[in-house]
Amino acid sequence: MEADVIWVGIDVGRYTHALCGIDASGAIVWKRQRVLNTTGAMRRALEKLSRVAKGRPLRFATEEPAGNASALLRMLAAAGETVYLAQPLRVYRFHLALGQPHKTDPYDAQVIAEFARQNASNLPLVRLGTPATQALRVLSRRAEALSKDLRRCVNRLRGVLAECAPEWLACKVFRDWSSGAALGTLERYGRISKLRRARVSSLAKALSQWTQGRYGEAQARALISAFADVSLPPQLEAAYAQVICSLVSQIRGLIAERGQVRALLAAESESLPAVAVLQSEFGYGPETAAVIVSEVGDMADFPTEAAFATYCGVTPLTRRSGVSRGSARLSRFTNKRLLRAVTQAALTAATHHPESRLYYQKKLAGRSDPRTKTLALIALARHRARRLYKLLRRASLPSAEVAA
Repeated sequence: MEADVIWVGIDVGRYTHALCGIDASGAIVWKRQRVLNTTGAMRRALEKLSRVAKGRPLRFATEEPAGNASALLRMLAAAGETVYLAQPLRVYRFHLALGQPHKTDPYDAQVIAEFARQNASNLPLVRLGTPATQALRVLSRRAEALSKDLRRCVNRLRGVLAECAPEWLACKVFRDWSSGAALGTLERYGRISKLRRARVSSLAKALSQWTQGRYGEAQARALISAFADVSLPPQLEAAYAQVICSLVSQIRGLIAERGQVRALLAAESESLPAVAVLQSEFGYGPETAAVIVSEVGDMADFPTEAAFATYCGVTPLTRRSGVSRGSARLSRFTNKRLLRAVTQAALTAATHHPESRLYYQKKLAGRSDPRTKTLALIALARHRARRLYKLLRRASLPSAEVAA
């Protein structure tokens, strides 16, 4: 450890960040204070820190590697500063071990700085990556958020339909309520009285147009017959129709925005060869490959395949206390988005890829533990992480090194 280094803890906030600097002995050299989360205020704070340091190196530590800290981290990266990532749970336990009862943002910054000073050799570095990977991360997170919002909105629509007239769900004409046929039918025939008055030929023509000929007269007759005995008071029917049309409009908007984001995601992925390499492997679609490449960042941070698997969260850790050993668990100090992407790819491979399905069934053989399926899936994800590590390493190396 450098003897004259100054450790700066950053407690990230939405509007202000709290900073505190300590020297190698733990003494405060820059008082705890809040800094407005604007470019000018943060630049002035860094200039003050540089004057206080008087040529000594600065080392920063934060609990949040993105989100509200993004602007500050970009500024630190442009200045060539080193930033460590302090896991929040470990910092919290460290705070409890100090025995300090009070908890404020400036004090949290001091705790983060002290934690980083004592554990610098075990902390990962915060690397923002290239502008291309940063753009990929932003777009992939937005695509994931849109998918979640779409699922929530479709579930709300199902709830309203079950409350309005369960026949919508019981007739089972539409299995996917985000499809064009389902949304078009609800938009045009949201009022049950209008659906009952509709002619079979008109409804069949509309369904055929919305589904490119897959639906027709049979589905139209099933819909009309399902609502033959259903009637609602006009005022209640109008209220339900208004809510249904509103939800349909929201779903259409989310689908359109998700399509735009996916198009941008595909355009950004063309500049990253690692994304194309992953998509050549079974189980990694465009969005999954974009999430993995953007969240992994620089492969130089993972000198071994085991370190990469641990960061992905697919390495089981054994509970130990003294000489006793307990059951295995997954590490909490992992990238959650990367873990979801890797396990989703493993689940797809276990279902459709022959070699992966054989490995998965081998792990299931002869076991009756209800957790066996989860453990077998984790084992398959760990097995596939070895191949994933080699692919990403090969894609990140220069062509001369690959040829060698």
